[in-house]
Amino acid sequence: MADYVDNYCERTDGSFWSEPLNAVSNVSFLIAGIVALLYIRRVARATGQPAGELWPLPWMILFIFVGSTLFHTTATRWGLALDSGSIAIYMVYFIALWPKLYWDLPWRRAWLGAPIFLVFTGLVSVTLRGLPGMYLSALIGLLVLAGFLVFSQDSERRPHWKWYLAAALVFAVSLTARTLDEPLCAEIPIGLHYIWHTLNGVVLYLVTYAAIIRWREVRQRVR
Repeated sequence: MADYVDNYCERTDGSFWSEPLNAVSNVSFLIAGIVALLYIRRVARATGQPAGELWPLPWMILFIFVGSTLFHTTATRWGLALDSGSIAIYMVYFIALWPKLYWDLPWRRAWLGAPIFLVFTGLVSVTLRGLPGMYLSALIGLLVLAGFLVFSQDSERRPHWKWYLAAALVFAVSLTARTLDEPLCAEIPIGLHYIWHTLNGVVLYLVTYAAIIRWREVRQRVR
């Protein structure tokens, strides 16, 4: 019995570089985090206001880079916990930040989005057993957010739907690749999980970019 975590097609043993594509493809998160970090700094300077609620987003993306890289190299359970945990932290924070940015809710009310999302994720996981509940709920969540914005009466807020729909479409492709990694292992020995990493860097940047743009709009309005 293997003493390492073997969740993906590319891994054939417990060695450090048994998942080279899965490990290296995490650079997508590194790029997304750094670019978002630089953009937030530029926007904060342009508005002359601290972007305190935005700064956690790029650092969380960088944490995902670290967690995922460690898991796909060490193949340990603690690496798996870092990998999944870092993604969950970003999702929970973003779903709380979203109503604050788009509906101007105070933090004490905006944070209610986090437990609602967690309950919804639990329901999806129970209903669709065997499928990645956390990621399916994230995909549905992106579509719901895009829908809220499409039907918004606020002309400033409404155009943001395209960023969330774009993120949902890219995420749908990446989730498909993740789901087919094991079933297609015999046909594609290198697996498909590296596509999940590569595209998810794009997804995280898209939603972070949308949040930055919205924050800038709100700050320019109140100046």
